[in-house]
Amino acid sequence: MKLALLAVCVPIAACRAPVGHAQTEPVVVPAEATATRWPTQDPAFLRREILRRMDARIRQVATELHLQARLVLDEVIPIPYLGVDAEPAPGGMRVTAVYGGTGAEAAGLAIGDLLVAIDDVATNSRPALANAIRGRRPDTEVTLHIQRHGKAQALLCKLGMRPEEDEDEAEQFPDLPGRPAPATKPFAEDFQAATVGEPTKRLETVLGGHGETPRWIVQGENGARFLRQESMDRTGIHFPMALAKDFDCDNVVARVRLRYSGGQVDRAGGIVLRYLDAGNYLVARVNAAEGDLRIFRSANGIRRTLPGGIAKGATDDHQWHTLEFRAEGSKLTATLDGTITVTAYDSMFLRGRCGVWTKSDSVTDFDDLSFEPILRK
Repeated sequence: MKLALLAVCVPIAACRAPVGHAQTEPVVVPAEATATRWPTQDPAFLRREILRRMDARIRQVATELHLQARLVLDEVIPIPYLGVDAEPAPGGMRVTAVYGGTGAEAAGLAIGDLLVAIDDVATNSRPALANAIRGRRPDTEVTLHIQRHGKAQALLCKLGMRPEEDEDEAEQFPDLPGRPAPATKPFAEDFQAATVGEPTKRLETVLGGHGETPRWIVQGENGARFLRQESMDRTGIHFPMALAKDFDCDNVVARVRLRYSGGQVDRAGGIVLRYLDAGNYLVARVNAAEGDLRIFRSANGIRRTLPGGIAKGATDDHQWHTLEFRAEGSKLTATLDGTITVTAYDSMFLRGRCGVWTKSDSVTDFDDLSFEPILRK
């Protein structure tokens, strides 16, 4: 599978073998390389070009799969379709649009008609109209009870099948039950009631990237307790996370105290907001090795610093530091020790779970963790 993907994505005849091995033909460098100042055998340049082409192919395949999935669903679970837009009105739903090639048009339904019922089901609200239609199957014949110019009429109509759509399902079917409301009660954990040497029961372990399973263990020191991520896997794309259980929020301010207790490849720690899955979330983090504060967006496993989301901020002193990460609408603000602040904007993720984060072999301690919803007035 991996070799097939490379063969499809990368126009490479062969790669140079390591020193001491039989030499093959040189890499076929993309034509645009000749116009650059980079040496044609620079591995960083070749890697960039290969990844660019692979990413393009991955996006193409993902698009094709999404479209195929919708076609399959349309065939397996067809949705009946009348072909109108309507607004609530006294006694029923006032027709505001009739679409061509639909059962509504063939039946003679017109803009301005008041749709009172479908068969014996009243249509006095959007959910009622949607249920009256979707409670039947495509190709079903129904009777539309309407009022036109104050006179009652009955129109025979054959329901069709909803045309292929690429819009958000939530927009297509606003009457369906939505997600549970975002959390309104704050989450706070100081680990004092947790058992030393064991994982905390209020956080769930998740691994972003790959490598060793994270080890989030409660530790004790001078009578105080805190949470430590103990895995020392040096894998570069290794992001241990601990997420608050039963806490899902949109607008929120998060705070935590953190310090570094170990790590040779990295010494980092951060706060995760709007987590959807292990490859899709927002994170504000500090890194002792890099000496900065950043806001990242991880999308489909690819991590990128958001514009404006970076500032120098030293934390390489084995002391406790306070990190705050605020998400309100598309505005994201991270603050280190109350003095260093960065602001970025992102609307890809607007709601999700919350937690803490480390990278690679960072052994990082966390304490006084809190997530406080920002309630709309």
